[in-house]
Amino acid sequence: MYDGVGMTNAFYDGNSNVSPFAAMPIARVCLVVLSAIAIAISAAAQEDLQYQRRADRYEGVKARPVSGYDVELLSARLLHAEDLGKLGDRLGIRFHLKEDSDVHVVVRELEYKHYYWLDRIVPRTRWRAGFDNQFEWSTREVMKRLRDFRPNELGVVVRVGKSSPSVMERVAPALLYQAQAPSAGTGYLFTFRLRDDGKVTARIFRQGNDEALFKQVFARQDGGRPFSVLWDWGVVNPSPGEYKLVLDGYFRTTNEPIRQSVSFHHPADATPR
Repeated sequence: MYDGVGMTNAFYDGNSNVSPFAAMPIARVCLVVLSAIAIAISAAAQEDLQYQRRADRYEGVKARPVSGYDVELLSARLLHAEDLGKLGDRLGIRFHLKEDSDVHVVVRELEYKHYYWLDRIVPRTRWRAGFDNQFEWSTREVMKRLRDFRPNELGVVVRVGKSSPSVMERVAPALLYQAQAPSAGTGYLFTFRLRDDGKVTARIFRQGNDEALFKQVFARQDGGRPFSVLWDWGVVNPSPGEYKLVLDGYFRTTNEPIRQSVSFHHPADATPR
């Protein structure tokens, strides 16, 4: 039928061979097609953000992991002065190893916001003794496509010798940076999460010494929420050697004990000269 505007509309009775789109105005057909295209593009973009292999690492948005641990170590970082509040084009980590070792790196969000996860790194050269262990990656593939992503909300764990969490962790605290790899740090920041509400005390000991060098009490720590132990060196830098952070406490509802230790080596070149 001619509608007087130059368009021919066909009536669709449900039984004819004429497409149902033929009964629609051209503008509506275009809207339906464009909506379908937009949905397909969005789905493809979301799929591309999923956790998957990306050249030298696995990275992306990952389903919330099931912990099953009383205490979960979320991050062990060596702090420095760079402001990580705004995301740049690249991120990097740097860490010291006392000796050549197999390490397993995890970079993740401390809070479940975007469910970002990076691990299974393939370094350019083998991890080795010293402070020259570095890895850098582009933020454009994943991070910059996530709304309000901030690198200061990331945790880094470099496990030495094993890939799975345990109640006795061995780590290499890592520098997290954007602009340039720092040459030294100013303190250590360890972040944990409890299974349930509890009371815990964190102490740091030097190997062979029963007197704590540092102590921090968390009288009422909510379960499922990150909390951080900050050992700021101030004007007194710790001497090189082996150290251990020990968490002791109990869960409030059951009085079950909480026990977690994190051992690490503090190298001479981690402190400013």
